[in-house]
Amino acid sequence: FCNTKKRVDELSYHMQSRGYNTEALHGDMKQVFRDKVMHKFRKGSVDILIATDVAARGIDVDDVEMVFNYDIPNDMEYYVHRIGRTGRAGRKGKAYTFVSGREIYKLRDIQRYTKSKILPQVPPTILDVEGSKVNLVLENVKETLRHGSFSRYVEYIEKMLKDEEFNDEYNYINSIDIAAAFLQMAIYGGNSNSFDDEVEDDSEKTGAHPGMVRLFMNIGRASSVSAKDIIDSISSNTNLEGNKVGKINIFEKFSFVEIPKEYSSEVIMCMKKSSIKGRRINVEKANKKNG
Repeated sequence: FCNTKKRVDELSYHMQSRGYNTEALHGDMKQVFRDKVMHKFRKGSVDILIATDVAARGIDVDDVEMVFNYDIPNDMEYYVHRIGRTGRAGRKGKAYTFVSGREIYKLRDIQRYTKSKILPQVPPTILDVEGSKVNLVLENVKETLRHGSFSRYVEYIEKMLKDEEFNDEYNYINSIDIAAAFLQMAIYGGNSNSFDDEVEDDSEKTGAHPGMVRLFMNIGRASSVSAKDIIDSISSNTNLEGNKVGKINIFEKFSFVEIPKEYSSEVIMCMKKSSIKGRRINVEKANKKNG
């Protein structure tokens, strides 16, 4: 659930671009299109439905597995309607609400209003997600080793290992290297580099210290921002502790901050919804330094 049509459209677009079977629902849609979306959701041809509170009032589906509150609802009564979409007809369901910074106080108000307890959980990091994907792939590999017929593929690996030209180019790889390469391809859809590999390749060129990534923020001295403001915002919106934030350079209209490489993707994604000194900020990887 999102609060605005714009948020629904943005989130739906990003989910679809990542391969998720998603549809959007908001008040500006014509009734015929809304009915079409709901028909697809009811029969299970759509896995994820993203909707505003107003558009969701007519949702009557018994087997919704879980509800995600992407935005905290403006009205506490809306929260009750939202979570009531799951766990119907004696079934069990779950509801998750994403909060950051001062939004935690709104969540406490909702707890008092609903007379319930909402358990806090730390969202998984990018490395956690990668680890889960790796474990899933490895379990499938184990199952193939137990029951699969893969012997005819062994000769392809052996031929690759005996290829002198190939081995000279890649410094005499072994079967473990080949298996690791296949694992990376399985996790990242055939891309030669993971996100962190790309960040690592660029980090030295942006002036970052070893093991760190240099990020750009579109806020600076003109907004009376301080290093403490930046650190507090990062630590309150992500799992990165303030004492792990590296060098910060503040200029008139923008700033640079160094963070550990393993937190880079999380900080970039989570900080897009945050603000400092009342100003909405944008965070992205710093450009390479000239020369």
